[in-house]
Amino acid sequence: MKHIELLNLLCRHRKILDSAYKNKKLLSVPQELIEIGLFNKVGGFYYLNEIYFTFVDTLLARADFSYIAEDFDKELKKLIELKEEYKLNKSNYLRDLIFKLLNRIYQGMKNRDKRLLGLIEKLENDEVSELEFLIKEARSILKDVEEIMVKNEMIVNVFEGFMEFGDFKEFVKDILLDIIHLNQNVDSYLKRLREFITQTEKKRRFNQKLFKIAHLIINEDNRIDNFLITKRFVIKQKFEYVPDSAYVNYEKIREIIGKFTKERKIKHSHVKRDLEEVINLIDLKGLIKSIEGSEDIFKSIIAYVGKIDKELLNESVRVFVYILNHFDKKLTYTKEYNEFNVRVVKWKA
Repeated sequence: MKHIELLNLLCRHRKILDSAYKNKKLLSVPQELIEIGLFNKVGGFYYLNEIYFTFVDTLLARADFSYIAEDFDKELKKLIELKEEYKLNKSNYLRDLIFKLLNRIYQGMKNRDKRLLGLIEKLENDEVSELEFLIKEARSILKDVEEIMVKNEMIVNVFEGFMEFGDFKEFVKDILLDIIHLNQNVDSYLKRLREFITQTEKKRRFNQKLFKIAHLIINEDNRIDNFLITKRFVIKQKFEYVPDSAYVNYEKIREIIGKFTKERKIKHSHVKRDLEEVINLIDLKGLIKSIEGSEDIFKSIIAYVGKIDKELLNESVRVFVYILNHFDKKLTYTKEYNEFNVRVVKWKA
């Protein structure tokens, strides 16, 4: 099969290829795609050849956490052997082999750079995975990138050795200029990964505190006061508990949330609303839309909930904690406190 025939075949079956790329496996595929090795059958399903995934993911700068960065050790070893042979025999055959190997390593470095960028962006944009998992993956990638820096120095040294040959001098010279740029990219990836690890570890510690405070709030546990004061968390003064079913007007809720000083007897309602019920009642989508771009999310929540149902205003703290837990990556935590003595949390622009 000629190259143009292969291209026509791929175009003709582009919908099948797109489905296989997205779904990973298919129940049936055209026989001609199997014959050229584009699909392999395993356990009743047809799987797209990994070479195709590598090709597409490289061009689209995509990578998943299973990606292992190439180090080109074998190629470099072969290139050094060819260099010694070329010193003794400057044949056209050896020259072509060296050109191909130099270009293969160079192209591989550029492709690796694109996939590393895609991998780091996947880490930074991941809003689903556990923070513990992301930290572990980031540290693993950081280790790989640090090794890449060392390998790149070795590649530069080997490539520079070919500058003594007139046949390769200009070619290698251009490659080395581009490798300087690739090394700068790797250095920026190191900085991004270290920053990501630091910030994610902070978020993990913050979330651990949030989970604890959420549990105390939901269970109306009096120990919440000591926890907040001891940990120097969000609230620095004493909580006032309000019955879930009580009718509270807007000004009243501002007084209750903002002061926390006047002691009152704690009253518990016989029926306590489930948090999911509260979220459904206030319309989560509408709430998110109203707080996007907010400079103080807690105050925005009070304003939004007050318009929906004033009886739900006393749920503002629980809603606030819910937003912090589920939309952490979209938030910026400042060191400031609003008039309610609640830390000012902003929605990222």
